[in-house]
Amino acid sequence: MTKHLINLALIGASFAIGLVGLSSLQPLSVLILAVPVLWMFAGSRYTAFLVMFAYNIAASRGLFHGAAVFLSDNHTAVEAAYLWGVWVFVLSLPFGVFWSAERKRKAVLLVLAFMTAYVIPPFSFIGILNPLAASGCIFPNYGFWGLLAMIGLYVICVMDKCFAITVFCVITLMPFEAGVSSMESSVSGFMSINTSFGKLGSGSFAFESDFERASMVFADLKKRVYGTSADVIVLPETIAGRLNQAGLELWKNEIRQIVSDDTAVIFGAELPVGDGRKYDNAALMLYKGNFSLVSQRIPVPYSMWRPFSGIGANLYLTEDAILTLPDGRRAAVVICYEAFLTWPRLVSMIHKPDVIISIANLWWCRDTSIPVSMERFIQLWGRLFGVPVVMARNM
Repeated sequence: MTKHLINLALIGASFAIGLVGLSSLQPLSVLILAVPVLWMFAGSRYTAFLVMFAYNIAASRGLFHGAAVFLSDNHTAVEAAYLWGVWVFVLSLPFGVFWSAERKRKAVLLVLAFMTAYVIPPFSFIGILNPLAASGCIFPNYGFWGLLAMIGLYVICVMDKCFAITVFCVITLMPFEAGVSSMESSVSGFMSINTSFGKLGSGSFAFESDFERASMVFADLKKRVYGTSADVIVLPETIAGRLNQAGLELWKNEIRQIVSDDTAVIFGAELPVGDGRKYDNAALMLYKGNFSLVSQRIPVPYSMWRPFSGIGANLYLTEDAILTLPDGRRAAVVICYEAFLTWPRLVSMIHKPDVIISIANLWWCRDTSIPVSMERFIQLWGRLFGVPVVMARNM
């Protein structure tokens, strides 16, 4: 009976951490580091799986409502719930498979579970909300060394139960330390613009909607940037809609009338490829009449990236997504869904960027936990690598 109660307590604690760890209360973000420790205390493979399942389903709870809204034109809420459940099940599966009662094996298997779920494709395509992102709460600015140090702590926890209890207690007490709550960062020379265009702020094949959106964006931008001294203005994902060559010329001409030639404007757009059935979900930088761009590495599977259908967004798994800004600084661009993933972040951070630019279009989940979770997650990665973050959202 005691064993069952302990297992239930582990699962319940993991669920609670998933609920509050990426909430609007910044100091609680460090708690997600405790989830792997709970996994270590699991007394069976089944319990180990449920510990991670509880965390994942609680942390990603916004996907149920968000997916239902996003897919509402062609799918039912039941289908959205099914997709969410399968998503969480598959993401939690490696933590059940890679489990062992033997301590030395468990240490190696823990690393393998994290690599499989969050880093190595194909699981990493859906490997959202990696608890190791919060390593920066303990090892701020240490980057890859901080990740390795956190993994080292977990390995010692596996070997010594008393040490594991100590680490768990330290993690759960850290929210009371003022320093943990400071994840906000400011970047000189940037102006980020959040918009409220709803679904109109998304790409489409409807040219009337595209024209309406462009008129609204240009009018709104003109009001907001009046008198600004910013060197770089950042707009949300897909705010320009689906752009062909004529659309690119329209943006070039309109932006020239709104901002000076010395100001760079970064904005999201969908760029048709080939016959237009495929597209790149991209971030474009317009500076002195010239465009440079980076494409989203991992679009949302199923709804955007459809590898066997001949339509949808393209995958660019090994791209670094680094934009060189006019002043020479290097920006790692994170486009929407990538903010939740580990692989794109690690690839970008190898190139030692000076700033992280995160753009997203969140109209479909604005009333859920997803926007705050995304903000917290991108801030956690920035804190770990000591890189400031600039964010622009459409809601």
